[in-house]
Amino acid sequence: MNAAPNQAESRRFLLRWEQALRPLLPPEGARLLAAVSGGCDSVCLAALLRHSAGERAPRTLALGHVHHGLRPEADAEEAFVRRLGESWGLPVFAARVRPRETASARGWSLEQAARADRRDALARLCREARCGVLALGHQMDDQAETVLLRLLRGAGPRGLGGMEPSLTLPLEAGQTEPITLIRPLLGWRRRQVRAMARALGLEWLEDASNLDPRHARNRVRHELIPTLERDYNPRVVRALAGLADRLRRESAPAARAAEETARRCLRPAAPGETALLVDLDGLATEPEAVATRVLWLAYQRLAGPDAPLGGAHMRALWSLATAPNAPPAEVHLPGAVRARRRRSTLRLEYHEPRPGNEKNGAALQNPVEGGPGGSLD
Repeated sequence: MNAAPNQAESRRFLLRWEQALRPLLPPEGARLLAAVSGGCDSVCLAALLRHSAGERAPRTLALGHVHHGLRPEADAEEAFVRRLGESWGLPVFAARVRPRETASARGWSLEQAARADRRDALARLCREARCGVLALGHQMDDQAETVLLRLLRGAGPRGLGGMEPSLTLPLEAGQTEPITLIRPLLGWRRRQVRAMARALGLEWLEDASNLDPRHARNRVRHELIPTLERDYNPRVVRALAGLADRLRRESAPAARAAEETARRCLRPAAPGETALLVDLDGLATEPEAVATRVLWLAYQRLAGPDAPLGGAHMRALWSLATAPNAPPAEVHLPGAVRARRRRSTLRLEYHEPRPGNEKNGAALQNPVEGGPGGSLD
């Protein structure tokens, strides 16, 4: 176990914390909702946000908790967060989700469904709490794990950019005020956050599922990264986080161009219909780096930002979108999404999952060869 930092180290941590937090917040200020699971990272995040807010904390900060109903400890975790909020004088907003039902309906893994349900629930809690900023407790080790998992899945620059320090969540129907998602702890290792939590005298809960080797992230965390640190590079976590940061910065111009192109080339299929249409003639005038991002955006807007789209899926989708004079064809993608081409229009829509499609890769009818060598996600 690492020793708690001394007072000088704590002061340096808090100084860096304030420097990291300031540029992530809207200049006009906004109420914050700190997502708190009960674990160390999220409890430390909430404590640091409370420290920064000072006497304004009860007016500017709230705690948000999502009960997934997957483990016997879930009730105790919600009760812990409620007690924490009461002891700090902060309001607590909680929601319950049913990821098993989401996974069954969308053809997703349970882990993926839980992430998506949690994200949607936290956005709802932000609106309920009248908070314009949602703060998550991801730190540098989480970022490194995300990059490795996406690399193993065949991701390209977009995916290897990892988690963004700040982003604006998509507006839902009837919503006019956007929610800004921030991750202020991405600059610190997990062990540094734990040391700071001990220095602040915090209590937290340990999630036993974080040790379950059935989850790929846990194997990356407890097996792959320690092996890489021991045998290849003791600073591999920082190297992976640095790679993600560079890729995000270098791909920013293409990302901005893709957003602009998406405004021109993407449109809803029809009022009340859950489908998107892509204008392939308009897309054909754009560089490949921009066009592939537009396809990725179309998929993510329909399936959600946590839906996986690996290299094989992206190559199949690109082939479908760019093959000249190809017969009508379709691609089945994760998240119960189907892409269908008719002349110069690509339609992305939900469909009934066919056995094996969502778990075993894209199923391409009338397959067309070609496409880029990597994916964007």
